Amino acid sequence: MRVTLYHTNDIHSHLDAFMSISAYMAEHRPQLDHPSLYVDIGDHIDLSLPVTEGTMGKRNVQLLNEAQCDIVTIGNNEGMTMAHDALNTLYDDARFTVTCANVFDVKGQLPNHFVQAHIREIEGVRFLFVGVTAAFTPFYRALDWVVTDPLAAIQDEVKRYAGAYDILIVLSHVGIFFDEQLCEVLPEADVILGAHTHHHFLEGKMVNGVLMAAAGKYGHFLGEVTLDIENKQIVNKQAILHPLETLPKVSTYFDEEGRQLLDQPVVSQAMTLQRETNFITQASYELAKSIHEFIGADCTIINAGLMVTGYQDKVLTEYDIHQMLPHPINTVRAKVSGRTLKEILLTAREQTYMYERAQGLGFRGDVFGGYILYDAGYIASSNRYFIKGEEIEDDKIYVLGTVDMYTFGRYFPMLKGQKMEYLMPEFLRDIFKAHLQRS
Repeated sequence: MRVTLYHTNDIHSHLDAFMSISAYMAEHRPQLDHPSLYVDIGDHIDLSLPVTEGTMGKRNVQLLNEAQCDIVTIGNNEGMTMAHDALNTLYDDARFTVTCANVFDVKGQLPNHFVQAHIREIEGVRFLFVGVTAAFTPFYRALDWVVTDPLAAIQDEVKRYAGAYDILIVLSHVGIFFDEQLCEVLPEADVILGAHTHHHFLEGKMVNGVLMAAAGKYGHFLGEVTLDIENKQIVNKQAILHPLETLPKVSTYFDEEGRQLLDQPVVSQAMTLQRETNFITQASYELAKSIHEFIGADCTIINAGLMVTGYQDKVLTEYDIHQMLPHPINTVRAKVSGRTLKEILLTAREQTYMYERAQGLGFRGDVFGGYILYDAGYIASSNRYFIKGEEIEDDKIYVLGTVDMYTFGRYFPMLKGQKMEYLMPEFLRDIFKAHLQRS
């Protein structure tokens, strides 16, 4: 018997590309002379696309239904960028199975419509699918979810279903390094379909007898794994990728759809919001102020590149605010010593990333831009630092307001390990919109 597994991952709401993938499967799956499944390994949803934001991910679910998806797991974008109730209702209309073994509510219950593992029988062969997602603990806790260790979660499910399955398929939205480790500690896995780190393997990668397959990001590839099975065991397994440029071209109208969904005005009078990345504008200053007030901070730091577009004399709509701040980025209330705060301000003074193109960590802009300080300053000649006009004391604890992308170590390494609170689910656009409406 032969079984084909089509797989996608990290589409991130690049729905134009996804429609080409869907069209290819609609044409080719019926032509197969053997069974097939289509699985998605998470981060299909990204609220940086207006139509995804306007439907809170349900348009993505509809498209997965139309693509005759069979099984999915969730990524951090499904798990961490949506409010608790939004994730609980996301899959209400799904016609596919959602498996994730390591996300629970505070009472130990799975999100609605989730299963920890799923057995799919095909011509008498029992396939066990186990999905896991990356354990970003503080973010999940801020949304009243508990995320557990993905390795332990997989091992628990394998033990639970011992003797009840023939072939083990892991859907891993944890990253390539985790997957490589999993190959070593769980050699009984037949295939690991990977995601999260946006890696891809043109012909798969075999590690310790386990086939790793992954399809990159943004719909750049459709993955296809072929399994040849005899006596309920795999005797041959192969992986290939179909590049997007080889797939059917499809006309889509997602931008127009999103614009209509988010067409409601958010202010009553026309506004001008200038966007610049290498100096502070009134608009970027107001963005910093809105975050500062939302957090209740002693001082706040953001980067100008967070503001992706500007407007001239326009009555702003939900769509406009979304286009200005499309990031799935949350704010952070960090408690730091004056000594650490001085290090942060010194690093900001250097403006290392002002002209650099940035990506990842939730950032959906292009140029990083210069740092903007609110209620903080310094005298460079004497190396003195101030908050609200008062000199910073080394041993005093201050509340720093900032964005979550600074807490992962790249921009401000000294923030790692500091006491901090992630404020969720509000995004920057939610905070700025409320500020504009109050002004």
